[in-house]
Amino acid sequence: MSTATAAAAVDNVNPKRWLSLLALCTLTGLVWLTATDISIALPTIGKAFGGSMDSLQWAVNGYFLAGSLIVLGGRLSDMKGRRKVFVAGGVLLLIGSVIAGSASGTEQLVIGRVIEGVGAAAILPSSLAIVAVQFPENERARAIGIWIAVAWGGQGVGPLIGGGLIEAFGWASIFWINLPLGIAAIWLVIKTTPETYNTREGAKLDVPGAIVITGALVLLSYGLVKCDTASASQLLLYFGGSVALFALFVLVESKAKEPLVPLSVFRRAAFMGAVSANLLANIVFSAVIFIMALYLQVVMGYGALKAGALLLPATLVVLAVNVIGERMTQRQVYRLPIALGMVILGIGTLFLTGLGGSYASLLPGFILVGAGIGLQITPAAELAVGSSGAGEGVASGVFKAMSMIGGSLGVAISTAVFQNVAVKTFDEPANSALLSGTPQSNLLDVLVGSQPTSTLSDSALQIVYDAFDNGGGAAMVFCAAVCVVGAVLAFFLLKGAKTDSDAELAGL
Repeated sequence: MSTATAAAAVDNVNPKRWLSLLALCTLTGLVWLTATDISIALPTIGKAFGGSMDSLQWAVNGYFLAGSLIVLGGRLSDMKGRRKVFVAGGVLLLIGSVIAGSASGTEQLVIGRVIEGVGAAAILPSSLAIVAVQFPENERARAIGIWIAVAWGGQGVGPLIGGGLIEAFGWASIFWINLPLGIAAIWLVIKTTPETYNTREGAKLDVPGAIVITGALVLLSYGLVKCDTASASQLLLYFGGSVALFALFVLVESKAKEPLVPLSVFRRAAFMGAVSANLLANIVFSAVIFIMALYLQVVMGYGALKAGALLLPATLVVLAVNVIGERMTQRQVYRLPIALGMVILGIGTLFLTGLGGSYASLLPGFILVGAGIGLQITPAAELAVGSSGAGEGVASGVFKAMSMIGGSLGVAISTAVFQNVAVKTFDEPANSALLSGTPQSNLLDVLVGSQPTSTLSDSALQIVYDAFDNGGGAAMVFCAAVCVVGAVLAFFLLKGAKTDSDAELAGL
């Protein structure tokens, strides 16, 4: 946080800040609830609409692809007003929910999800920026800890709440529930939250930079979504185009008088360590939730509600262990909880590689995944927002962009790994003989629950289960490798890391 902004925040403490935090957390929780409850609904939606894993996956990734606008959302919140952008995002989230909830086919569902994602891109950076500026220094770590815990909690309880709603009212209810909660949160924010900015009067939006970075993020995410079905030349176009646009973004920003993202933030090791950890943690968590939600329903045969409940231990541990991370943040300790959290997270994913056993064999993995996430989330958020040297909206936008991109990458890459290994299982000589006459597309549809298991013979169904065990286990190995990278980056980038305000206080 800049010195001027910090001083303003202390001099003008909002007396209704805790009520404001309640409203901000409510809508932020809905953003992440909406991001993950769809995972538990996919088998039910697949049976209602039909469709392959690729088409259903767009109901997840359309949301995260739209989140590529989040950096733009952060900059707009600094320029135009954080409360104003937050409220606009909330309205878009509700409009998208209505469209998705009334969908009669996959296309309308995906359109609704994309609009929800645009709303999320406005809500997340503006809400974190509001939290950062309206709480004084002695309350900020606690407030950010509550906000980030709600965000991760929304991801974790999404399958449980979604499962309960689906079994009681049908899949569309996971979208309709957003309306009363969202309207209440928007009203309370308007009543309790003063408008704040972080820009000089007359500042202009860096339109070229916004277009280029959004295009780069969309191409990257789209390429990963299509990596299991696209040709080599198509993938080269997607990924090569993304790299070219990222390079162009650096050039555009280096010449811009008022850059969308000051390039100086990427030269700050503490900031880069925090946002990298956030990106990698979201990759892993989204992959775990996506694969395990399918596994509990398709292979273990649980209904949506019970599957969501069985994923709950990870979330409860996130909330419990976050208290430890929050206390370490208050003591200005960042490197240890982030690096150690990555190590614990990686061990948890290794416990999930053996999918052939009972739920009891998965429980240690869920607990360790929750502990690894909970330990690092508050230190990473506080460090990212506080060490960028840029506006809180910009810093929050980049940080939460990593959350959205991580969610998209986690689902896309884990799906690609999962399907490729599953197909190899189908193609094994002994299995292909037993599966003769059964289209491979039908087998993949059974894997995602869009076709009932009763359509297969017992021998074919066992091969499908084996394919899920192999594919899901391979996806978890990928997650473990991601955690190793995260731990190494945290160890080297976060040595002696401090926020700007920590450094200022140390220099007094």
